[in-house]
Amino acid sequence: MPPALKSGDFKAMIECAPEAIIVYNLDTFLYLNPFAAERLGAAAQSLVGQPIMQFVHADSKELVIARLRQLVGTGEAGPPMEVRFVSRSGTVIPAEIVSVPITVDGQKAILGFIRDISKRAEAERALRESEERFGNAFKYSPHGMAIVALDGRWLRANRSLCEMLGYSEDELHELSFQTVTHPDDIPGDLEHLYRLISGEINSYHRVKRYYAKDGRLIWVSIAVSAVHNAAGDPIYFIGQIQDITAQREMEEQSLRAQRLAGIAETTIAVAHEMNNVLTVLTMNAELLVEGATPEEIPGIASEILDASNRIAAIVKRLRNVSNPQSIDYLGEKKMLDLSAPASGRVSSPRK
Repeated sequence: MPPALKSGDFKAMIECAPEAIIVYNLDTFLYLNPFAAERLGAAAQSLVGQPIMQFVHADSKELVIARLRQLVGTGEAGPPMEVRFVSRSGTVIPAEIVSVPITVDGQKAILGFIRDISKRAEAERALRESEERFGNAFKYSPHGMAIVALDGRWLRANRSLCEMLGYSEDELHELSFQTVTHPDDIPGDLEHLYRLISGEINSYHRVKRYYAKDGRLIWVSIAVSAVHNAAGDPIYFIGQIQDITAQREMEEQSLRAQRLAGIAETTIAVAHEMNNVLTVLTMNAELLVEGATPEEIPGIASEILDASNRIAAIVKRLRNVSNPQSIDYLGEKKMLDLSAPASGRVSSPRK
């Protein structure tokens, strides 16, 4: 059986309690335990008889008065109430107080249990500031930002993302990221998100394509990370999205310019080589017209045949120009080399 306690034992417990305990009426303190007196910055005996409202912060006085009237009127304890007290040194003490109506020496009084919530209040303040900083960064970021559910639904989207995609935030709430993603990019997204959920990776970055509301294709650079609960389970994703459509178009224009430059180089190389071969054909044809000797005709015919083979080789190499392995390059400008003979070397025309 639990040991029997005397009334004096209960008082010792209250005196040693690590929480503030007070007894008061509508006007003054009737009792304060040492912890309560220490928090208010004075000896307990010196505070007895002092007006209680003297130690209530101005911001909390109206709330305290209303609660005291409720206690007197109903005679029932109310729920915990957050109050700001002020010590004699002027220190503001955020606290949570629970008040219970009691009777002391035949007179109505109130028993108050007060818990200092300074640390909790500081933590809540820091959390509010952190949330405000994130909220401002989210709202005013020049790049798109979004909070996405694990199933892909848009939960929040900032103004930049809405302007990028052409949807209002309410419209996006009715969609998922899969709805506005190019079909070829969805499998890659789902693979990365699965790795995020499983904890294999903490974040990922990739380039992908979205469809705007008006049907435009948008290239974006997207970075995604997961936010976890206290148990370590992912609860949603945060994405940062940058429109790189203009950059991609510039890159494509540069590639087109390079291809056109390559075509121009190839055209020059073909014209040069064909001109060399035609020169051989023309000069040998002139020899035949001017009356070549029977002994010279076989040699001229051989050179004409070689030149014809050379033209056939050039045509064949042009047909294979789309295959990079079939192209030989010379020098820093990487000119297309079409000079390799099909068989043998073209000899100089006879003089």
